[in-house]
Amino acid sequence: MKEKGELKIKFKTVVAIILLLTIIILISVYFVISENNKKISNTNSVINNQSNEEKTQNEDFSMEFLKLENNNQNIIYSPLSIKYALKMLEEGASGNTKTQIENVLQNQNLTKYENIDDILSLANGMYIRNTYAKNVKEDYKELLKNRYNAEINYDPFQNAQNINKWIEDKTLGIIKNMLSDDVVSNPATKMLLINALAIDMEWEEKFDDVNKREFYKEDGTAMEAPIMSMTAHNDNISYYKDEKITSITMDLKKYNDTQLEFIAIMPEENLSNYIEKFSLEELNNILEKSKTASKERNGVDISIPRFSTEYDLDLKQDLIKLGITDAFDISKANFSNISEDLYVNDALHKADIEFTEEGIKAAAVTVISMDIGSVIQEEPVKIDINKPFLYIIKDKNTNEIWFVGALYEPESWEEYSNTLEN
Repeated sequence: MKEKGELKIKFKTVVAIILLLTIIILISVYFVISENNKKISNTNSVINNQSNEEKTQNEDFSMEFLKLENNNQNIIYSPLSIKYALKMLEEGASGNTKTQIENVLQNQNLTKYENIDDILSLANGMYIRNTYAKNVKEDYKELLKNRYNAEINYDPFQNAQNINKWIEDKTLGIIKNMLSDDVVSNPATKMLLINALAIDMEWEEKFDDVNKREFYKEDGTAMEAPIMSMTAHNDNISYYKDEKITSITMDLKKYNDTQLEFIAIMPEENLSNYIEKFSLEELNNILEKSKTASKERNGVDISIPRFSTEYDLDLKQDLIKLGITDAFDISKANFSNISEDLYVNDALHKADIEFTEEGIKAAAVTVISMDIGSVIQEEPVKIDINKPFLYIIKDKNTNEIWFVGALYEPESWEEYSNTLEN
């Protein structure tokens, strides 16, 4: 009996040990799986965050220059023109020089457009100094011709006359004398990469009238300005307003298969502060929430100033701030796909816009100089753009952004009156 009792005790002890070991193993497995899941989750989070950061950087390329030169003054530039010029430059780059340009562009896609006589012009060109022609690789010239429809021109570079004439022609006569003779005739200047684009388009629905009204500047002071107005009832115009912003979106006429739209966004806070936080995600949210004028029983009353602006970006410094540094460094630049001895001496960008009751005329040029070495309203909705605002002109179908700008001070009534008298 004593032996049987001892056997029972031993058996219970063994079972208890087995159960205890099983519990320990299960707990260990649980913690291992839990830690692995945490690592996977953290890894996915990092990947997603990186992906989101890259996506944001990619999407907001068009807004970068507005923020870099946010100096409380009228500005206009063309992201599309800058992209074309940088893409052509990237094709000729190698090594770290190419990587830096790629990092800024972030695989930006280029929309190709068919030119329309006197309406839409987009042209790429390369001007090469006659005496340097044999140094530029044929493969690079063929690539630009085939991929970018670029015109390859040879010039003595004695002055800027021929190049300025080309730019003027490609911008529908809007941008004249882009380059000085000193820039072109400099013996070190061997090649220029140029993108030029322009539009001269009418509104789908034109404004009714222009009247003298007040416009309030960033500091709150009022000025008299020519304000265009209309009451819209159709689907070509939409609006959005809340306690933070007022916006209006207006279609330009459709030409062939291309239709651009103009978007004005007026924040209640200071425009310069709003610009710092603005992104294409914000733009898309505004457009998604916008309502067409046709949904308002009494339409939408619109008023917005008539204005014209021209602006020169400090493009070289902007690109350096964005991370394209080697291209401008004579000792680090690598454009071996073009020639063995080139670097970017300067990057220039000029844009011009005339915003009137008839439509929009706008043009931009980018030059890269390469040297050797619905609630029904009882009353119409009021959309009164009477303070500084930013504006965007983009392709309604592809969302390609043609122009970005900010208006802090429009044309004065006196200036407008003088044009009428003349």
